[in-house]
Amino acid sequence: MLLNLKTIHEPATLEEAAVLLRQPDTYPIYGGAALLRHPRAEVIAGVDLKNLQLDYVRDSSDSLRLGTMLTMEQVRQACEERADQHPRLGAFAAIIKDDMTETLRHTLRFGDVLVERHPQSLILTALLALGAVLKRVDVDVHFTIAAWLASGPEIERYLIAHARFARGPQKAALVYEKVARTPADAPIVAAVVSAERREGSAAPHTTLALCGVAPTPIPQPEVARTLDETGDINAALSKLALDPPDDHWGSREYRIEMARVVARRALVKALEQLQ
Repeated sequence: MLLNLKTIHEPATLEEAAVLLRQPDTYPIYGGAALLRHPRAEVIAGVDLKNLQLDYVRDSSDSLRLGTMLTMEQVRQACEERADQHPRLGAFAAIIKDDMTETLRHTLRFGDVLVERHPQSLILTALLALGAVLKRVDVDVHFTIAAWLASGPEIERYLIAHARFARGPQKAALVYEKVARTPADAPIVAAVVSAERREGSAAPHTTLALCGVAPTPIPQPEVARTLDETGDINAALSKLALDPPDDHWGSREYRIEMARVVARRALVKALEQLQ
């Protein structure tokens, strides 16, 4: 519960919302689930974004923009509808379905998932692999999902309009591998790999992201760079940069070993799909 919440504002414009969010202890409310699931005593006021028309899906020649007030089911459907032309979007739709129950997909909004920054989130890990870029409205700034996840708690007060996905070539793949207590459970450790064949390049371009090895999902750029340059998966995996937690779900040593296992599986699977 938000025990100290006193006021909920309902601005009619983005400009009004931006002004309100400059006030101390004031937080945006996408759907509300992020604040309710992880309550903060410092939340004195909320800014409800429901009137700001941030539930949009916008296509352009080179990208797709998904508004932060979309439910995760709407995000899934938008990506699934574009799967024929953009296979990674179809794969992302499948990851959303695997990562979230239907009830949650209809309850959580895209902004809630971004704000929560859940350390085991396959969805956030996939956004890293896809290279998603976020649009912050209140200061007209774009920044990568990697920068968002690496930021401090102040980001919970940012007003995010949408996430942008580059369309990329049709010869592309997005795959994941995870270890969990059961196939239906959230991952203890998981890897998501995006791979594509770019025009004029003989070697595929890959991106690897992991969850379960840090406080939030993290990219592994040195692994991907080494693989792209050498084609050697063993050499690439030697570049894994890991400092995982040690808790009741898995020891540090276990998480490191499982990260190597799932990263290898995901890289092999992604490259096979490009054949």
